[in-house]
Amino acid sequence: MNKLILLSLFLFFSLSPALALQKSENRSITVISYNIHHCNPPAQKGVIDTDAIADVIKESGADIALLQEVDVKMARSMGEDQAKILSQKSGLSYYYFYKAIDFSGGDYGVAILSRFPLSEFNSYNLDNHIQSEQRVLATALAELAGGVKILLATTHLDLIKGNRVKQIAEIDSILSNPVYPLVLGGDFNAKPESEEMIFMSKRFTASTDSHSATFPNLSPDRVIDYIFIRNSVGVNSAILKFSGHKVLTGIDASDHLPVVADIEITRR
Repeated sequence: MNKLILLSLFLFFSLSPALALQKSENRSITVISYNIHHCNPPAQKGVIDTDAIADVIKESGADIALLQEVDVKMARSMGEDQAKILSQKSGLSYYYFYKAIDFSGGDYGVAILSRFPLSEFNSYNLDNHIQSEQRVLATALAELAGGVKILLATTHLDLIKGNRVKQIAEIDSILSNPVYPLVLGGDFNAKPESEEMIFMSKRFTASTDSHSATFPNLSPDRVIDYIFIRNSVGVNSAILKFSGHKVLTGIDASDHLPVVADIEITRR
């Protein structure tokens, strides 16, 4: 019996540091928001290169990828499920695809990839009163180590300003008073000084105030891709805070440059 007690004590104290590390290892996460241009390098017409996009995601060190312009089973992209393939190739093993429209014999939309388990998937059709391509807001709940939960969201807004203004208001309404802290990334098709993004900056916290151009990928001259956070009203939820921001440059995998943000997570 004494030997069993001694063995139990030995295992407890030898494993305690590992357990403590496990509880603290997800105190920060890295998020990438990337319009992937259906994995078509813009300088190579008709070429589909999922390896190039997956490499960008891997090299960014991202734990979560918020992707736009994703093809699933389309003729133009060889019938591949790009969300699934990018999940596998990037090592972000949890994923969900959200259809916005039918296109080229398949589905076209946005996707969320994650190192952490995902659940509670929702897709919201956004305002389209000026007839245009349907846009969506996509959300999923990610559960980090220690039971910390954060709401993830991504979107790709309209090129038409009239639709975009209403879409921004809808997003604000849908994501207001979240139960869990929120990370939102996407292609907003609007510059920081626009009416839409000024509204966003008052309602959400951007990853930076000093934005770098994200489009086009060569000689970029405008900022249209962003990452935001919004903390929860929930008493027991975690608190998010940006600790880093960068735009990855010199990348030819898409016509957009990816935005990467580091986020610190603390419990209340």
